[in-house]
Amino acid sequence: MEIQAVTISVSDLARSREFYEETLGFEADTYYEPTRWQSYVCAGRAFLAITETPGHQRMPSQDIINFIVPDVQAMWDRIRGRVRAEVEPEMMPWGTFKMVIVDPDGYRLGFIEDPSSTG
Repeated sequence: MEIQAVTISVSDLARSREFYEETLGFEADTYYEPTRWQSYVCAGRAFLAITETPGHQRMPSQDIINFIVPDVQAMWDRIRGRVRAEVEPEMMPWGTFKMVIVDPDGYRLGFIEDPSSTG
């Protein structure tokens, strides 16, 4: 089994697009106006998408979406002060260098260092 896509509901598409595109640097892909759905390019075949759901209120949870990036510290240095961090970059007990931030609707996003980038 392989993940094809993850779509999450957001309360304000413009605010979330700014967060994902301007703050995090995600590359926008397909936009579908009738459902206010925006997808983002990811490595491989899977993708992330956001869709506006008016009145959406997310309940706190431990759900998390993890992404592999080449350099967690460089990403953190670029976005620090512009995001709410739950876990600043650190080595996890299981040996992964990771940070966790929270998007405007409360989704937890983990960024894990690509093990192949450390040589």
